[in-house]
Amino acid sequence: MSYKYVEVEWVDIISTAGWEKTEETKMPIFWSYGYLINHDDEEVRIATTKDEKDEWYGFTVMPIGCVKKITPLVEGGLSKSNKQLKKTSR
Repeated sequence: MSYKYVEVEWVDIISTAGWEKTEETKMPIFWSYGYLINHDDEEVRIATTKDEKDEWYGFTVMPIGCVKKITPLVEGGLSKSNKQLKKTSR
């Protein structure tokens, strides 16, 4: 199975308990990077680390409602038969 290396743009939830005005409470936008393990109607799951037995670790799991965009960064991705990333031209 091939896993694409991706950039996930997502919006975080913010909560306040003080005297902040509405214009001071903007939802922050973040970008996370990893291999796309799962993307369905409920979640986006990426991982950053893989061992010699092809087991993934270092997960970030985001509710689909927080995800704005998923962008593949490396053509081809990483698979069992291709353990090195393909180099891209700059």
